Amino acid sequence: MDPRPGSLVCPGCGKLISGYLTECNFCGLKNPARKKQILGLVGLGPLSMIRPIIGVSILLFGLSYLLPLLVPGMPRTGGSGFLGLLPAPSPYALALLGWADPQAVFSGQWHLLVTAIFLHGGFLHILFNLLWVRDLGAQAEALLGPRLMFLVFLVSGAFGNLVAIVWPLVPLSLGFEGRFAPVVGASGAVFGLMGVIMAYAPKRAGFFGLGLAKQMGQWAVALILLGFLMPGISNAAHIGGFVAGWLLGKLLPAGKAKLGLELAAWAAVGVGVYAFLFQGWNAYLALA
Repeated sequence: MDPRPGSLVCPGCGKLISGYLTECNFCGLKNPARKKQILGLVGLGPLSMIRPIIGVSILLFGLSYLLPLLVPGMPRTGGSGFLGLLPAPSPYALALLGWADPQAVFSGQWHLLVTAIFLHGGFLHILFNLLWVRDLGAQAEALLGPRLMFLVFLVSGAFGNLVAIVWPLVPLSLGFEGRFAPVVGASGAVFGLMGVIMAYAPKRAGFFGLGLAKQMGQWAVALILLGFLMPGISNAAHIGGFVAGWLLGKLLPAGKAKLGLELAAWAAVGVGVYAFLFQGWNAYLALA
């Protein structure tokens, strides 16, 4: 396996560099990608949060199809899905698992803004989102470390979901039609990763970071424009997530995370666990 990702933090000096360099252009360390991989194999490197994010998302996606088979009377699908061949998950199952229903969120169930990040409405939806998580998550972890990456992922995803939920209030306030609908998906969090990389990379990597920031900006603009052309895309979540990630990237200090940030990152993990435990209890009460 080629150990060279698109970018990585040099294990010798802590600077962000291209994963394809054979020698760090800051400290001169030979084969930094290989040495970083070795440190990870012997347990000296940080544990990635990418696999847990992907694993939880896939598990919940499977449950969204399995629950209708286990709960008598629950409709099994939500209509046609991938290429009209594979059905979409049951909306009743997604509601039990914690989609961000506007009425429930407005009534105080704010944890749904978190649980909805890990739910998806179809095979293409989860496929594209998790491919982006794998790619952008690795770059964000190289910049921030796994726990801070997860903090950005969770905060930007939740904020993107909130923006998507309240966005219909804008046309309604202007006298136009606005439709409230439940929200699912990690796309707000994905755009948050783009935003944080765009804002933070120049602090750590000089010209390489500037190039990476430019690339993130181009991707974000292209995908948002594409979202206006495709039905069923929540550009409000995309824009909200991107803005949240960008602001976090501007606020985060360059260099090693301080104790307060580390505690906040661990708190994000705790919030994610709590959100699903709370929703699991709600689902149990609903089915009892």
